[in-house]
Amino acid sequence: MKKNITFLLVAFFATLGSLWAQDSKTDKDSVTVKDTKYGEFFKNNLSVTIDARMDYRAYGETGQTDGFRAMDQKFQFSDFRFGINGMLTKNIGFSFLYSPTSTDIGESGISDDIQYANLWYQSDNGHWFFQAGKGFMNVGTMEQYYDPNDVYMWSIMGYNLGVYKTGVTAQYTTTSGQSFGAQILNSQETDSLGDQHNFEYNVYWYGYLVKDKITTTASFTVIDDKDDLNTSTPFSANVGLQWTFGDFIIDTDYAMSKNMPNFQDDALYQSMPIKVMYNGKHWKPYVKYIYNNVRFDQPTMTVADGEAVYDANINQIEIALQYYPWEGKNIRFHVVGMYMDDANSYYGDGIVNSKPNTSHYQGDFQVMAGVRIGFDVLKGWK
Repeated sequence: MKKNITFLLVAFFATLGSLWAQDSKTDKDSVTVKDTKYGEFFKNNLSVTIDARMDYRAYGETGQTDGFRAMDQKFQFSDFRFGINGMLTKNIGFSFLYSPTSTDIGESGISDDIQYANLWYQSDNGHWFFQAGKGFMNVGTMEQYYDPNDVYMWSIMGYNLGVYKTGVTAQYTTTSGQSFGAQILNSQETDSLGDQHNFEYNVYWYGYLVKDKITTTASFTVIDDKDDLNTSTPFSANVGLQWTFGDFIIDTDYAMSKNMPNFQDDALYQSMPIKVMYNGKHWKPYVKYIYNNVRFDQPTMTVADGEAVYDANINQIEIALQYYPWEGKNIRFHVVGMYMDDANSYYGDGIVNSKPNTSHYQGDFQVMAGVRIGFDVLKGWK
C-alpha cells in the first residue's frame, strides 16, 4: 500500500507541475472566487509542502549493575512529510498529510502513514470551524503544539498518546482569539478481535491569559468504555502554559492519563516538561527537562510476559543548539544532547527479591546532529 501511495504522490506532483507551467499569469492576484476565475483562486490557495529532518544519531545505554550495555549509531530520517492543503471555496478547504514512517492500517481503515485527510469549513466571520476526516486531536500541551520536526525528545505522555485520529471537530473562536472546541474521534481502543467499538471524546481550549505574554492550552479526553476493556474509564487531562519574556520563551506542561490506548492498564501516567528557549533571529538554543511518573494501582502485579511491575520515576534532560541561517525560512541546523535516567521503566529483569530502584535502573543517552528543510513545492521559500 505504501508503494501505491508514493506512486500516486509522484504522479500528482508531476501533473500539477505541468499544469502550473502551462497556466498563464495574471496581473493581479485575488483571494476570492468573485474577483477571478475559479482556477486562479484554487491555484493561489494551493500549497504542496515537503518537510523533512535528517539526523546523525548516536544512542547508548548504561545499567547501574552491569555498566555499559549497548551502543547504536546511524543516519536516519527522523521525520519526512508530504502535505497538500487548499481551498475549494472561500469557506471550505482540505488538508492531506502523508508521512511514510508506518506500515500499519489504522482504526479508520486507512494507513497510519496518512496523518491528515479531511475537509473543513470556516464561517465568514472566522468564529466557527468544523472539520470531518482524519486530523489532529487537539491536546492541551505546548509539547504537542509544536511541529514534530521541532521536537527531539518527547515526554512519556507526548510520545505514547495517540494524536492523529479520524472523527469530527467543532470549534468556536471568540473575537479576542480564544478557541474552544469539541471532538468525537475513533479511540483506537480495540477488543480481542481487533474491532473498535468505543468513541473518544475530547474538549479543548487554545487561548491566552495575557495576550502575547501567557499562551494557554488545555484539554480533557475520555473514552466511553462500554465494553469494559479496561479496569476503569480511560481518560487523559493536559494543560500547558507558554510564557514570553522578550526573546525568551518558557513552556510548562502537565499531562496525565490512565488506561488510554498505548499505555499499560491500571496505571496512572504523568509527565511534566519544562523548556526554556532563547528565541533569536538565527540562534534558538534551549534546555528542556521532563519528569515522568508511572504509578500502578497494584505495583506487585505481573504483565503478560510474567515480569514483575514496579512504579517508575523517569527524569529526562535535553540541551539543543539550533541555527537558522536565513530568517523566516524553514531550514535549520541542530546539535542535540539528551539523557534519560530510567528507574523501573522496563518493569522487571528476572531478578527476585532485589531492590527495584537499583536492579531496574538504566540510563539512556543520545547525541544528534542534523538538518531540517521545509518548503512549498509550488511557491518555494517565499
